[in-house]
Amino acid sequence: MKLRGRIVDVGDEREVETKYGSRSLAEVTVRPEGDGWVPDGGQTDSGDADHGRAARGEDGDGQTTLGDADGETSLSDADGETTPAERDTGDGTVRLTLWGKWTHTVEHAEVGMELLAIDVEESEYRGETTYATGGDSRVVLEPGFLVDVTDIRSWVQCPRMYYLNKLSGIPLNYPVVKGTIVHEVFGDLLRDRDLEDSIDERVREAGLELGLLGRDADEVRDEVRRNAAAIEGWLQQGTLTEEDAWRSEYTLISPTFGIKGRADALRRGMPVELKTGKNTNREPRFQDKIQAAAYALVLAERGVPADTGTLLYTKNTALERHEESGDLSPAKEFSIGDGLLDFVVRTRNEIAAMEFDVSVPTGYEADARCEYCFEQDTCMVVSGRLDQESKAGQIGEAVPEDELEYFERFYRAIEAERRAVHAEYRKLWEQSAEERAEDDRALIGLEPAGNEELDDGRWEMRARKSDDAVSKLREGDVALASDGDPVDGHAELCRIRELGEAVVVTADEPVSLRRLDVYPSEIGVDRMLTALHDFVLKGDPDRKDVLFGRREPEFADGDASEGGEGDREPYVDNNAAQDRAVQMAVDAEDFALVHGPPGTGKTYTIAQIVAALVDRGQRVLLSAFTNRAVDNALEAIRERGIDDVVRVGTENGVREDMLDVRLERGGDPNERAAALRDAPVVAATTSTCGSRVMRENAFDVALVDEASQLTEPGTLAAVELADRFVLVGDHEQLPPVVQASGTQRGAASPNGSSASGEEPRPANDLQTSLFERLIETYPDASVLLDRQYRMSQRIQAFSSREFYDGALRPANGAVAAQRLSDLGVDEGALPPALGDPVAFVDPDGERVGNTNPTEADRVAEIVDAYVAAGVDPDDVGVIAPFRAQVAEIGRRTDVTVDTVDRFQGSAKEVIVVSFVATDALDGPIFEDYRRINVALTRAKKALALVGDAEALSTEPFYERLLDWARR
Repeated sequence: MKLRGRIVDVGDEREVETKYGSRSLAEVTVRPEGDGWVPDGGQTDSGDADHGRAARGEDGDGQTTLGDADGETSLSDADGETTPAERDTGDGTVRLTLWGKWTHTVEHAEVGMELLAIDVEESEYRGETTYATGGDSRVVLEPGFLVDVTDIRSWVQCPRMYYLNKLSGIPLNYPVVKGTIVHEVFGDLLRDRDLEDSIDERVREAGLELGLLGRDADEVRDEVRRNAAAIEGWLQQGTLTEEDAWRSEYTLISPTFGIKGRADALRRGMPVELKTGKNTNREPRFQDKIQAAAYALVLAERGVPADTGTLLYTKNTALERHEESGDLSPAKEFSIGDGLLDFVVRTRNEIAAMEFDVSVPTGYEADARCEYCFEQDTCMVVSGRLDQESKAGQIGEAVPEDELEYFERFYRAIEAERRAVHAEYRKLWEQSAEERAEDDRALIGLEPAGNEELDDGRWEMRARKSDDAVSKLREGDVALASDGDPVDGHAELCRIRELGEAVVVTADEPVSLRRLDVYPSEIGVDRMLTALHDFVLKGDPDRKDVLFGRREPEFADGDASEGGEGDREPYVDNNAAQDRAVQMAVDAEDFALVHGPPGTGKTYTIAQIVAALVDRGQRVLLSAFTNRAVDNALEAIRERGIDDVVRVGTENGVREDMLDVRLERGGDPNERAAALRDAPVVAATTSTCGSRVMRENAFDVALVDEASQLTEPGTLAAVELADRFVLVGDHEQLPPVVQASGTQRGAASPNGSSASGEEPRPANDLQTSLFERLIETYPDASVLLDRQYRMSQRIQAFSSREFYDGALRPANGAVAAQRLSDLGVDEGALPPALGDPVAFVDPDGERVGNTNPTEADRVAEIVDAYVAAGVDPDDVGVIAPFRAQVAEIGRRTDVTVDTVDRFQGSAKEVIVVSFVATDALDGPIFEDYRRINVALTRAKKALALVGDAEALSTEPFYERLLDWARR
């Protein structure tokens, strides 16, 4: 039987006397949720003679649990009171008695946590049903939080090491890079690739990283070859039958035990883990055993009883017998028993509990010996700088109190974001396939169209979509490909190559492609945390003085504040605001802010700034939130005549016409490193700036576009690579993308108070960008681009008044007066409702889920009317708040239809907005008025709003919108 629910009370561990001696027990009270009680195959009928181990008085160690001489179940505590574990305490809760090793659970359990107990034993006591753990039971805290297997291994080494790895990320060092190469070669050998071909290709692929580390390719090949000898020799010894199989990089997810990971390999269903170090003991290292055992635990849940694990220490074959003593064999097998699996669960529970309350481990939780730890110095420095308790002790002086408080707030906010990512993991098994498809998280019902092995040993899988389903998936994404069941079936992490009527993905192993799921990634969370760590612990004190409000930002002597007057030549001849922005960016000794409302020429201004900086011999990092913005800015820079640029990114992420300047990571190490280090302009997304390769670079100036869409730590990932920075954005458009709950408006200073003097906001600090915080704190360090080149006067009027205090205006009369007739459109052919450049149409529809079919019909009719009057279909765009409505409208028209987020940064001659809502204003577009600003300002010459007037009139903002549209 399984018990699952929220903990409402946690008792203390205590000693009780039973017929069989003194025992430890503890009790937790749980409120079952939904189907919190689930019978399983291990449930024993309470009417049987011994009704399970609990009634027999035995747990898995043969120790006493429950049972007295008369056959009744009872126990007594020190006061002699009988305390049965009851199913129902009268208020819908259940009390569960934990025995033996599972009493350890109460040390970490907290009220509000979710608890899952499996193989719970049920018995009767004086007419009451009682529940307790037995020999086969396991107790899992927060099973919905998926702990990675490698994190369990780190925790076993030392909980502080787990914490330090979270903070500092994976460094660029030779052992890490070489280990990755050896793992890749291992996978290739399992796929029957030639060893020498594999080594050559994998070393070549790592050319950039090896070059940055100053490594010679031939020496690396020799080292990898020595490691690979252990792999090859062991594989030859373990010849498999035709019925047996190898699986490499096998993705495993356990909803029961809250564990995820990718096993290096499975051999006859048994886990094999590769270690590029040495081990001359007969037994594998304990932490390595735990890693393999964790995979065995997940495999057992899938019905694959893995009772043996293998650790392959590849460096052992490179050791000389006369230099080393002990067992030099690389392969070390060990037995995996229930005791080891239980230890895995309990260790995983400790991590989940720490993540639940966002606490910081001290190192005392484990038996690690600090004096032998290679991370001891780092641990002591971090403990000292952040004023943390640590078993290793502290070194150095703590950072100022405001910086400690800043670190703590953002650490908690980032960890809340991590939990939101884990909530997305849970949906893989909590939602049905149909629910995930409806929620745009999966493409289901795919028809497999064949698999093909590629030259590099990987596989290409093809399938056909049977309908016009839409999802959040995009070409280039990493997704989860499966045979229809991503959790209990066969699933592989894959890269999406094509996503049209034909679906094409590549993966390490083949799978019958019937379903494709969004696979949540913690990379963004990890890199935010690393950026926070680097800023607070390693950041320039002078910069921190400015960002923490201890001094004003400074500028070199120049004419920026005078609007370009003086003897200097203007950077921009016909736009004073753009000219001031360039001057301020050049003169900034700390930072400059460029506030660019829609259509004001942000990209052009960025190009002028970069050109001015390059002319002064400055090395520039060009970054943005999205690949599209990076490539748009890079295009403008190249048009300005700057061709010595490097684009860092994946082949799928970089725009096709920018691939010629994309940095190839593979090749000669010296050449690859020089190509990156010598480039005066390097362009990459802010996420890429947090990668271990980019963190090795230094720049004079970092220029970040879309800065208002970035979280503060996300922006720090880029700006911390440079001496000075320029942020370009508009905090009146889309805010940072944050999954964790909490809504807030306005900017917070580092001490948590609002820069405008309002009350401090208790919500998620990630929802306010660094751009917004700084522009509210230091308005004199910013320039507003106030002339827009996109919209007619009629269209831009509402946004100018509502969001920019009326400062935004058309750049010239031609922009202000533009109409559809300028395109050769017969405006007289349009229906009267669309005669004005801004129109509102009420279709009298009804919302159905996240769609409004009647409204979709009307939108399609409006699009047809514009096209019939002479508007090119490519000049028409439709914006809807839900992907389901996007699909609904897409079935009725061939013009571009997408969400607000996807339309950010683009524009059309005609925009039609579908609001969907008919009762409450519920949906993404209504959550923040800034989203409406984005939707309205995509239009150049005509804007049609389609929605329910009565619903929109319920809020003053939308009532003003209606008044403007109906004018």
